[in-house]
Amino acid sequence: MKNIKNKIETVWAELLHQKSKNYLIRSKIDQNIAISNSNLSASFMGNRQLANHNTADIKYNLTKIAETKLPTDNLDKENIEMVFIQHQQKLNKRLLENSKDLFLALEQLQLTHKRVMKTNEEIIKFNTSLINSTSEILEKDQLPETMRLDKNQIISELDKIQKKQRSFDVETEKLITKAEQITEKNGKLSIELDIKREKINKNRKRISSLRADLSIFLE
Repeated sequence: MKNIKNKIETVWAELLHQKSKNYLIRSKIDQNIAISNSNLSASFMGNRQLANHNTADIKYNLTKIAETKLPTDNLDKENIEMVFIQHQQKLNKRLLENSKDLFLALEQLQLTHKRVMKTNEEIIKFNTSLINSTSEILEKDQLPETMRLDKNQIISELDKIQKKQRSFDVETEKLITKAEQITEKNGKLSIELDIKREKINKNRKRISSLRADLSIFLE
């Protein structure tokens, strides 16, 4: 009996240790999802809009210069329009591709949520079963037949659990490493986002300066 009790304590220790590591992984995943969403929003709603605003002002400046400095009997203005039309089509393509990627991510999140709900339902069923078993124990003063394992059966089940546990531990360690790598990548992406914002603002200053002095150049 003592050996069985010790083995049960060992298995519990292993299970609870992995449980803590799994929640650590989940915490890192949720943190990285939040950071990724924040970076994505800042890149698209912030940097993208600033960059597009710059593009619009560049087009305005070029159009004004073309109207004043370039001949009116050729296709200079149309060629300028073509540059921006081609650029817009490229942006439309990139936006479509990005939306497809986001739909894949959304579908995966929905699938994960369904799995979480399924696990929750399994917990509910387990608890309901144990509530019924509790009532049966109170009524009959003995464990239900499905809960009556002998010594060899208990040891056999514990061995199976430990064998699976070793496999789970390997997967868990891999996920911890991957979570650390994603955290590092997210940090680098955040820095890159700030660098691009600075480049956009630098262009903004040059564009604004040119537009402010455009009338002087075109006199």
